[in-house]
Amino acid sequence: MFRLLTICILTLSVFSGVSQNIGYTKSIVDTLSSAYFSGRGAVNDGEKKAAEFLKNEYLRIGLKPIENDFFQPFYYSINTFPGKLKVEIDGQLLVPGQDYIVEAGSGSVGGTFDLLWYYKENIPTKKELKKLVDRQFFANKFIVIDAAGIAEDNYSVKALKLNIYGAAGIIFLERTKLTQHLSQSYNDYGILRIKADKITRKNRKINVEIDHRFIQKQNSQNIIGMVKGEKHPDSIIIVSAHYDHLGTMGKEVYFPGANDNASGTAMLLNLAYHYTHKEVPNKTIVFMLFGAEEVGILGSKHFIEHPLFPLENINFVLNMDIMGTGDEGATIVNGAILPEQFELLQKINETEGYLPQIKKRSKAANSDHYWFTEKGIPAFFIYTLGGIKAYHDVDDRAETLPLTKFEDCFRLLRDFIDEL
Repeated sequence: MFRLLTICILTLSVFSGVSQNIGYTKSIVDTLSSAYFSGRGAVNDGEKKAAEFLKNEYLRIGLKPIENDFFQPFYYSINTFPGKLKVEIDGQLLVPGQDYIVEAGSGSVGGTFDLLWYYKENIPTKKELKKLVDRQFFANKFIVIDAAGIAEDNYSVKALKLNIYGAAGIIFLERTKLTQHLSQSYNDYGILRIKADKITRKNRKINVEIDHRFIQKQNSQNIIGMVKGEKHPDSIIIVSAHYDHLGTMGKEVYFPGANDNASGTAMLLNLAYHYTHKEVPNKTIVFMLFGAEEVGILGSKHFIEHPLFPLENINFVLNMDIMGTGDEGATIVNGAILPEQFELLQKINETEGYLPQIKKRSKAANSDHYWFTEKGIPAFFIYTLGGIKAYHDVDDRAETLPLTKFEDCFRLLRDFIDEL
């Protein structure tokens, strides 16, 4: 609650003389990635709390709703892990988020089970697997799959990964980092990803408790406000970002989501302040914070299916995510298919020297720009490069997010919007 009070004071004071403010940005990122918002997911109303907070920011900044409210509500389904969570390997308690994660599509499971290891040297043939199934060999066991060195199309590995033989659970070994996702479905067995250095072939038993809850109809909302254009009010530029993240895993672990995407949310709020207090735009700018991006870019899909104004009025969409670094520049999704707009952005950057480089990509269904692109609406998705590697994990925290080129990114995007 102290953070929330602090951010309210900062909102009223930090924008005294500039159109973007790094102090305000840090406060927004710190607040949104705090434990109060539970990773801005379905559990503990994390996403809803974040939406209420951001609606109040819209009001303080001076944005206007398109209709009677800033919220555009919708629903989605999601698999969650709000309750008990414990993993012990031969009596050694593992740390959730650091030593292991629960796979997004896992079901509930509890008890002590034998570990059954499969790796390159002992992977069974299809015929051998059939014999094991007939003996109900996999019942009440956790299969540990070490797929290193095994061809991806190997039948046995694919079958074991899908658990078509009815094991109590599956363990995948991770040799790099633990990366979490979300799922709109679940399996009737447990699924874990464990760091390879936390479990060995000498281990024999796992004691595990996973409490999953599937929510068929989870409330969400897009947060939509606007600044009306002075000369061309019916021509619309959309500035967007998603504000949701991965939520929680068990009662104690949450995913902060500082870079993904508290940073993009903060960039949107900075731009919103600029166009409400420093510069009246010629065209109408609509600021859209989308919910449920992490579970399948669902908020933007809902808007496209239920638009609040004619889609043909949209001139351009600028979608922002992972805006907290920039040491190595930025990438523009759709830059390769919109050469005129990409050249404009690149010219601005080269003239002003904002970022080290701007790379271009073709189409990709990797954020909220995608549904606009599919409707033939020109859209860019920008994300920064370099710096910290934290992504979809417990290490994406405000205190380690450098915001290295945030101010220059702001200037680049502001100049680009002005040219549009």
